[in-house]
Amino acid sequence: MQILELISPTRTEHAKLNPLLWTSDRHLIPQVKSTLIKIARHFQQFVDIDFPVIDLQITGGQTTRYYTDHSDLDLHLITDYSQIDCDQELAELFDTKRLLYRQQHEIHIHKIPVELYIEDLKQPAAGGAYSIVDLEWIRPSPEPDHQPNNQKIEQLASVWDQNLRAALDHRDLTILKELHTLLQQYRRRGLAQQGEYAQANLVFKTLRNSGIVDQLRSTIRHLEDQKLSLD
Repeated sequence: MQILELISPTRTEHAKLNPLLWTSDRHLIPQVKSTLIKIARHFQQFVDIDFPVIDLQITGGQTTRYYTDHSDLDLHLITDYSQIDCDQELAELFDTKRLLYRQQHEIHIHKIPVELYIEDLKQPAAGGAYSIVDLEWIRPSPEPDHQPNNQKIEQLASVWDQNLRAALDHRDLTILKELHTLLQQYRRRGLAQQGEYAQANLVFKTLRNSGIVDQLRSTIRHLEDQKLSLD
């Protein structure tokens, strides 16, 4: 498995944030801001649930000086789950809507893929965050405090890859859904403990860029469709 550029020994530390998105004084380029607001409104309409948007924030690799060609632009719609009138589990519902939106729309800013999320105000994402509404940094992007162990990351990614491919060959819906949940939990724990440069996050990104994560999700959807169908 080819390891991500992000975790290679020659990982590039840029002198400043990505100039396609940011001004020299670390603020969002006005045209980028207006485009992201337009994207957020379109996504909110797609979700089709009445929820207040308290803020729009950028997080992830594009808030750091270690961005790469693999770094998405993570756009978070910040809301307060406790203020939303809905009888379903909100985190799962919003994640399903997010994945469905991504399946139907491929949106880029200067060829950078835009990933959309709905974030609970009380459970902020790990790492740096920039408010599009207030045009200020909520949290500065932390600098990595260690050099990633490339060999360990590659080994862990290979183990995950083997297990995922075995499950995909077996095509057991229950097992596939359990593996998907375990992979998500594995990444979230890493992000919560160490942020963007957590070993678990880098393992996940390696898997995602290999295509195996999308294959897992599409297979789950296909098997669910089969289960609900009648021949």
